[in-house]
Amino acid sequence: MTADTLQDVIIIGGGPAGLSAATLLGRCLRKVVICDAGRPRNERSPTMHAFLGFDGISPQKFLRRARKQLEKYETVSYVKTTIGQVNREGTFFLVRDSEERIWKSKSVLLATGLVDHLPDVPHIDIYYGTSVHHCPYCDGWENRGKVLGVIGVDEAATQLALELRLWSHEVILFTHDSDDTELPSLSGIRFVRGKIDGLHSIEGIEKQLEAVSLENGERIGCDALFFSPHQAQHSSLAQRLGCRVDGLSVNCDSEGCTEVSGLFVAGNATKGIQMAIVAAAEGLVTGAAINDWLLDFDASHPAI
Repeated sequence: MTADTLQDVIIIGGGPAGLSAATLLGRCLRKVVICDAGRPRNERSPTMHAFLGFDGISPQKFLRRARKQLEKYETVSYVKTTIGQVNREGTFFLVRDSEERIWKSKSVLLATGLVDHLPDVPHIDIYYGTSVHHCPYCDGWENRGKVLGVIGVDEAATQLALELRLWSHEVILFTHDSDDTELPSLSGIRFVRGKIDGLHSIEGIEKQLEAVSLENGERIGCDALFFSPHQAQHSSLAQRLGCRVDGLSVNCDSEGCTEVSGLFVAGNATKGIQMAIVAAAEGLVTGAAINDWLLDFDASHPAI
């Protein structure tokens, strides 16, 4: 698996999108290398939800099972590594990892996803994935009937608070550090002004939120916190290869084909709802598009 061996596809990112694409391409007998750093976006979550047939499975178990199923496809290889550079060299891509290994490939699929930035709340990272969440579809049902808090008063936060009314009649919108902001009128939503300076667990139950404390000393009972995250592309490889990025999304067509010939994207790095089952479906669609692209490439380069 070096530059001496020409690959059909290098897949950067081994989450649901990348593994799904690899499965289809492996079934097409394509030579595929999956390069994955092993740090999935949902690694802090104990369970994965709304994935048909896998509801409630841990993300780690899901990925292990998917990688295990790929082992029967002899043309597919999985390498745990971090990719630092991708360059065009004539017709091909050269992909270099952090250990200076190089792969040569006809095409590249970026399935690198997004990164979520947590709110500036002390120790929020300890609770993230257990009783602090950003996706109501993923974690709303498990917290139904509880006292739910939302951090922030921008439009995304207020819409999130309204949405959480589906699961609870006790929703609190914490203004956090936006005390001077004029508060909107939201039916059934309680507003609490003041900056959050602490999160508190139920005694004896680590990471299970019980209350939120404010700088003014007030302590508010709360069973789970939600926030609308500030996000960014997990990797800058697409931009460095000449792709446009519209907001959070790499510019591509409905099959993940970018404006750079042979470069594809799938999963959370593209537009759409950010859920594992959607990323897997996008990976399958893009995998088929890559195979079609390779058919044309191979026909026009018969000597390769």
